[in-house]
Amino acid sequence: MKTPIRTYIAATLFVAIGLLATNVSAASKDPAKPNVVILFSDDAGYNEFSLHGAELFPTPRINSIAANGVRFTNGYVSGTVCSPSRAGLLTGRYQNRFGHEFNIPPVYSDSNGLPLEETTIADVMKQAGYQTIALGKWHLGYAPKFHPMERGFTDFYGFLQGARSYFPLEKPTRLNQLLRDREPVRPESFEYMTDELAIAAADYISKSEDRPVFMYVAFNAIHTPNHVLQSDLASLGEDTRQAKHRAMTIALDRAVGTVLDAIDQQGIKDNTIVIFLNDNGGATGHDNTPLRGKKGSAWEGGIRVPFVMQWPAKLPRGKVIDEPVIALDIFPTVMKAAGVSQSPGLPLDGTDLTPFLTGKTQTAPHDTLFWKSGANWAVREGNLKLVVANGGSGKPELYDLSEDAEEKINIAAQHPDQVKKMETMYQQWKKDFPAPTWGGGRKKK
Repeated sequence: MKTPIRTYIAATLFVAIGLLATNVSAASKDPAKPNVVILFSDDAGYNEFSLHGAELFPTPRINSIAANGVRFTNGYVSGTVCSPSRAGLLTGRYQNRFGHEFNIPPVYSDSNGLPLEETTIADVMKQAGYQTIALGKWHLGYAPKFHPMERGFTDFYGFLQGARSYFPLEKPTRLNQLLRDREPVRPESFEYMTDELAIAAADYISKSEDRPVFMYVAFNAIHTPNHVLQSDLASLGEDTRQAKHRAMTIALDRAVGTVLDAIDQQGIKDNTIVIFLNDNGGATGHDNTPLRGKKGSAWEGGIRVPFVMQWPAKLPRGKVIDEPVIALDIFPTVMKAAGVSQSPGLPLDGTDLTPFLTGKTQTAPHDTLFWKSGANWAVREGNLKLVVANGGSGKPELYDLSEDAEEKINIAAQHPDQVKKMETMYQQWKKDFPAPTWGGGRKKK
């Protein structure tokens, strides 16, 4: 008989408390080496977090990160779908620069994966003396050379493919099997993947023995398949697709809480940067209200995501930032926090957010942001956004996001010079990009 998940979580945290009692300290308390925990959810809708006012999707633990730190109302990812978004986050560079424009096809390949020439944030943090831990969904290549432990991570517990069952598999494939470092876990034995990843994160935190930790927790929640714990679903009193999304979100928020509690119990909360964000806009069937579009489009509903960050030792509590930021900023922000002045790899597209967040500078982090996914593309300059999106007319559409975040009022006809200017900016931005390394099923421009 399997141990009920809440009992398992309680037992894990009891062990963590016991470690403290025996003076086995965990992770870094050195202000010069803050711990970093990135919590990355998958395919959730913008309006599926109470952070954004969604009453049917209570996310109190995710909300607490914003309460203890900063909420970005214009937080973006650099990709419109899963794998490109991850490539951008981990390299700090627009993934289009190295051909990683579409999702990696779900078949084994020796060539398809995050290019080996790219430096990851894990590479940098490992060189800075951090234990670098990847948990959950990888989706950046299946061949051994693309494995997380070849890309800067000292530890890995997760799976390589872009999706898999939330429950143990009797006959997994080499792409969706659960791995501990490089070895398959046989038999798979856990109750529910979302909780399992959080329990593993808490365990790593409790055993890090004063070494600073960089942890990347890539939940597959709430990507399909819509697998739920029956106890979570039963608490809602219905069994619909939306109810399953709600139940999966309950588990996601609980998992975030498990990680936050482990950080707190180890006495490292003040010295730990925690960032939560989603990998792209909500997929089909999810609620992105009030944003237009969904996963795969360059409208706001495809790229604007929940994005919150806490670092109690450095950042103010409850601050709301309306200036645009992007997941590419995570790399330089945590790199500088770790005392690394410059990445040893190629130039970064992200910006260190700390001076802006602490008030040392009033200059917004970005003048312009860009997106490209096949025929879908967009440029944001200040509050103006030029977009060609899935289902659009084929002509660029111009929106003033300060007054029209829903992208309902196309003002392109009234501002032809601005349209031309931003089209030129886009063409200049992408002029040296290679062709996408693998196809995305749409015509490329």
